Amino acid sequence: MKIEEFKNITIAYMRNVGEYGIKNEMLMERFKDYLKANHMLDADTVILGIALDNPAATPPEELRYDVGIIIKDNMDIGLNTRKIDDGTYAIYETAHTKQAVIAFWRDIAKLTEGLAVDYDKPVIERYATDKIAENLCEFCVPLT
Repeated sequence: MKIEEFKNITIAYMRNVGEYGIKNEMLMERFKDYLKANHMLDADTVILGIALDNPAATPPEELRYDVGIIIKDNMDIGLNTRKIDDGTYAIYETAHTKQAVIAFWRDIAKLTEGLAVDYDKPVIERYATDKIAENLCEFCVPLT
C-alpha cells in the first residue's frame, strides 16, 4: 500500500444504473471500444471504475457505476465529465483477476485497519495501461 494525493482530476465517463455485476463489466468493455474507435486508448490512458453507491443501502435498480478516462490536455471525447474528489488516497495494487478483485472487496476492512477511511467518498478502481500490461490494477481508498 502507498499513499497518494489526488488533485484536480477530471474524467469523461459513461454510467450504468442498476445492479452491480455483469452490466458494469459490459460497460467497461463498451467504454474501451469507444476509446479505441476514437483513437484515445494509448500507453498513457488511465481508466477509472467508480461504484457510487453502497449496495447495502441503495436499492439494486438505483446503483450507479461510472467508467471514465482521466482527461488530459483539455481533450474533448464527447462524453459527460465530472471531477474526482480531491484528497489523500491509500493505493492498493492487486492482480487484475476476478478472484483478486473479489478478495480485495472481501478483505477491505482488514486491509484498511488503522487508516482513517473517508466513507463519504467512493473507492476508485484504477486501470493504468502499464499496470494492465502486468495484469495488475489498483484500488484507491479515500482517507480523511
